[in-house]
Amino acid sequence: MRGQSLTSAEASGESTSSVSFLDNSDNQLLQGLGSALKWPEKQLGFSFFSRWIPNKPEHGRWYLNLSYQLLDSLRAGIDYRPLTTDVSILANWRVFSENVDSWRPAMILGTSNDDFGDISSQSYYATLSKYLFEAMGTNVSLYGGATYIDKLGDLRPVGGLHLRRDAWSATFMYSGVDEHLTIAHDFGNHTLSFLLFDLNLPGIAYGFRF
Repeated sequence: MRGQSLTSAEASGESTSSVSFLDNSDNQLLQGLGSALKWPEKQLGFSFFSRWIPNKPEHGRWYLNLSYQLLDSLRAGIDYRPLTTDVSILANWRVFSENVDSWRPAMILGTSNDDFGDISSQSYYATLSKYLFEAMGTNVSLYGGATYIDKLGDLRPVGGLHLRRDAWSATFMYSGVDEHLTIAHDFGNHTLSFLLFDLNLPGIAYGFRF
């Protein structure tokens, strides 16, 4: 999800606490499951993501990517769509981080292959993101900016609202063409998500940080 600064378990430190209910169990099998979900405790900087939306056209039905944290502020990798064998690049650069003691947001530049309506296109984006406040134990963040969609030859606004409470998170976003909703739960280094693409097409996603 482009442009967000406080969205992942990796960024928010939820990796351990998200499986604390397993670690605190009296059942050794559940304790072992908690340890397995936190593996590896010392991550190498890789991130794997997969998404399946069964009612989309072939190019968007099944989507995979693998990326690597080259620098603290730079991540790059590849996208792969198995049903159409399309391969593309992804990269994002955090130009500067947000200042938690002021209203200065984080600025992120990047490129990725995304679905816009019924087309799949490389896009190039710039966003600003900022943690706003906490309400009833829920952290609220906001991001906004613009994306250039290559196949449409058009510059579009993008934005979203992100909520996080412990290991749960939810994001409502506008991609420049469609609105989407994601509800996710972290399990150690793993994240399982429910998606509603265009607020109409349901799907699931899985991520693993290692």
